[in-house]
Amino acid sequence: MSGGAGPTHLVRIGGLACVLALLLLAYDARPASPPADAVTVRAPSREAPAGNAAADNTQVEAAGTDPLTAAPHVELSTTPSRLDPEPWGAAPQRAQAAPAPPATGALSAIVVDEASGAVLFEQDAHRELAPASLTKIATAIVVLRHGNLDAEAVSDVDGFLMRGSTTMGLYAGDRLSRRDLLHGLMLPSGNDAALVLGRNIAGSDAEFVAEMNAMVRGLGLRHTSFATPHGLGRVGYSSAYDMAMLSRHAMQYPEFREVVSTISWNVGGSRSYAVHNINSFLFNYDGADGVKTGYTNSAGHTLVASATRNGHRLYAVLLNDQTRYMDAAALLDWAFAHHTWPAPP
Repeated sequence: MSGGAGPTHLVRIGGLACVLALLLLAYDARPASPPADAVTVRAPSREAPAGNAAADNTQVEAAGTDPLTAAPHVELSTTPSRLDPEPWGAAPQRAQAAPAPPATGALSAIVVDEASGAVLFEQDAHRELAPASLTKIATAIVVLRHGNLDAEAVSDVDGFLMRGSTTMGLYAGDRLSRRDLLHGLMLPSGNDAALVLGRNIAGSDAEFVAEMNAMVRGLGLRHTSFATPHGLGRVGYSSAYDMAMLSRHAMQYPEFREVVSTISWNVGGSRSYAVHNINSFLFNYDGADGVKTGYTNSAGHTLVASATRNGHRLYAVLLNDQTRYMDAAALLDWAFAHHTWPAPP
């Protein structure tokens, strides 16, 4: 028998050579790995229509989405370029013998001094998480920037069809003021009020959300992006730090301070009824004066709590915290007890 390769062997060798060449071409064509300092862009999650948002106390993201990720995002700096408003007081100093701050169950948490903007405590405070109805703080700011709170709005939303959702109880065709809607937004966490306000001011949900995001960018907040006026249905994201600074900004509006500290409000317009504040922190903490609660199955329990003692206001923000009220009270107690504020000049 001859030692040369037969036709069958030549065909097999040729086939293997073709496969090897194709593999080499595929390897050369694949994208190179990003450098270590490259930005990370997150893929968008599946979106649900804003008008069909699920409840503030139900699962709202599509199955399979990660509740801890959000809309497309590029990593930027972790702190804003400026504080708005600028500090008007010196930062408090922690006592040398102060105990360690209390532990929390939050995935992200922070305590901030209002006058100075100083961070007194933080726990993964720049982590981007779904804020749930804390989104409505931004909605309220945009509304207040437009002003004219006594302007009339006509509801195109039937809140009673938003099954399982927290609403202020609007019917389609209801006529009421922006001021009434603002109370319906913040006290009972009305998802119907958020949609009506956005459409009344900007003409559409998308245009209003664009204003919300332009506003937070203008404040220098780099870890926040909203997808709806109410925080449901689509997944927006924020951080404990950004929410603290957003709330600090919001509380400079007298109307905002009035709304978030109100226990109940009588709605006027074409129908008269009362709405009530569901933020139980207001009723259970000495000096509490705001701000907002939120909840979805994916975001967990969220809270921005504000309290004022001896003329000093602090903000505690807790994201995804099953014991948010207890943790907020413990953090604020610790901060008030173990910090001293310099005397004003």
